[in-house]
Amino acid sequence: MLYRKYRPQSFSQIVGQQHIVAILKNALAQNKIAHAYLFCGPRGSGKTTIARILAKSVGCADYKNEPCDKCDNCLEFNAGRSLDLIEIDAASNRGIDEIKNLRENVRFGPTTGKYKVYLIDEAHMLTKEAFNAFLKTLEEPPSYAIFILATTEPHRLLPTIISRTQRFDFKRLSIDELSSRISLVADWEKTKVEPEVVRLIAAEADGSVRDAEGLLGQILATGENPITLEKIETILGLFSARKVKELVDLVISQNQAGAINWLHKNLSAGYDVGQLLKSFSHYLRKMIWVNISPELMAGVKLELGHDEAILLQEQARQTNAHQLASWIKILGETKQNLDLYPTPGLAVELALISFFPQNKTDNIQRPIVAVALVEMEPVKPKNQTIALVSPVKTDPTVLSTTLRTGAIDLATMVASWPEVVRAVRPFNHSLSGFIQGMKLQEVSATALTLATKYTFHKDRLSEAKNKKIIEDAVEKVLGRPLIVNCVLEK
Repeated sequence: MLYRKYRPQSFSQIVGQQHIVAILKNALAQNKIAHAYLFCGPRGSGKTTIARILAKSVGCADYKNEPCDKCDNCLEFNAGRSLDLIEIDAASNRGIDEIKNLRENVRFGPTTGKYKVYLIDEAHMLTKEAFNAFLKTLEEPPSYAIFILATTEPHRLLPTIISRTQRFDFKRLSIDELSSRISLVADWEKTKVEPEVVRLIAAEADGSVRDAEGLLGQILATGENPITLEKIETILGLFSARKVKELVDLVISQNQAGAINWLHKNLSAGYDVGQLLKSFSHYLRKMIWVNISPELMAGVKLELGHDEAILLQEQARQTNAHQLASWIKILGETKQNLDLYPTPGLAVELALISFFPQNKTDNIQRPIVAVALVEMEPVKPKNQTIALVSPVKTDPTVLSTTLRTGAIDLATMVASWPEVVRAVRPFNHSLSGFIQGMKLQEVSATALTLATKYTFHKDRLSEAKNKKIIEDAVEKVLGRPLIVNCVLEK
């Protein structure tokens, strides 16, 4: 693994986290070493790496602003043989017995250096009992003992533990910092990587050096050289900004058929639905940035490159922040509800369809209305043509008055149903998509019955919170409360 092969061995090799490195180097120079440190921050940000460099530095026989990497202590650290660094994985050793063993071990001093360092990784995984057992040792440690607690979730640590440590908050690395690191490692591996590939890996790593080097290692394992954008998209199933731009162009131009065809083409090629939703959301987010604050354009250029950023800016000008925010919300709800659909692809199809405004001249409920009107007509001679009349938009005041008096029929309900769907949408986009395609089976003075072919739709609408959303929308549009029921279509 590249992140192990090229793990930094000195402070100067650390990527980012300079605010932490500067403080630790100053403490070492002044011999003001704390007995306990808390390193907290996102995964892959360098917590364990800096902890090991600090442990090597405090035991170095010739430390001068950096560990010398020549003395016996440094060589043992580099080879992973040092007895003065005890690493404990709290995720696997989280109980009170492990902490009791640590307390027994603390009684023994260092082997070669001046300090014995205990690195407790994933410290938040320790049980409450283990923390309490550890607290006494942390309160009164031997002069030669240094404890370093590393965690991604500091809020799960006891306040009494945190108060006895020096806390350092690690930050996610920037796209620029990750890009520099990826390019450097690629040079060490004598592999040429296109700039677009470097930016895509950096963006996908989400601030983590370890993830970035892991992705690069996965690509290098294929033996490709040079590494092109087309290759990385195929190998890792990632969606570059260039690929997502194609879909956004189709949505903005209101090409619904083209958007669905684009989706089918990429899913058939083996691309992951979750990865698509993630990349699509990130791209729309950048469009919001450009729409709201032109100053953020510099960051977008850094991540996407100048040409791609200019194209994104042009797309952003054809939309607005509220529209983009609603699309991102739909994608988020789609990702949460993937399990409710027979296939993940269907969930994304419905999400994409909801991006397009409903065509008022092509009301999806028209066939139901037509059937209802035909049934009410007397039988016509065969040589006569029956005209299927589209629903007439009723004046809201007249409709509300009529319904409150008790007069209601299926045709009137169907005519007002699109308004009900729109009233549901702000509260739950996926729910509005469900009821939009359902059959209005029966309506009375007190109840409305919807019919669906799918059991998971029926179960979803039967949930109390969803049922209330629909009933509130019906009352808002029709001016009277109705109990909404859902049955399976026979």
